[in-house]
Amino acid sequence: MVLVHVNGKYLHTVFGTGAEPFIENGRTMIPLRALADAFGLEVSWEQSEQKVTLKTNDKTIVLSIGKSEMLVNGERFYLEEAVPMIKNDLTFLPVRQLAELLGVKVEWDGDSRTAAFTYKE
Repeated sequence: MVLVHVNGKYLHTVFGTGAEPFIENGRTMIPLRALADAFGLEVSWEQSEQKVTLKTNDKTIVLSIGKSEMLVNGERFYLEEAVPMIKNDLTFLPVRQLAELLGVKVEWDGDSRTAAFTYKE
C-alpha cells in the first residue's frame, strides 16, 4: 500500500476498490481523478486515441496510455520508467515527474511508503 499526502493532507482514495496508489517500476502511480482533484487540474479524455489532457492556468499536459512521450505546452518530454496505464478500469499516472512539471515539491518516505506533495495553492 502507498499513502499519498498533498499539502499535509491525506489524499482520499478508496482502498479495496482498485483505486489505491501503487508502485510500478519504482514509480508511484495514482488514479487520474485523485491527481486532478488534489492539484486542481482540468481533465479531458480522448477514448479513441487513449489520451489524457491535463490543464492548469499556464500548462497543458497531454499523455497517452502506455507511452512514455508526453507534450507540455506543445514541447515533447519523456516519462522515466513508468507510463500512464489503465488498471481496474481506472487511469493511473506516474505522479512524480508530472508533479515536478507542475512545480510541486515531491518527497518519498520509503519506510512508511508515503509520497508527500507540497505546492502553493
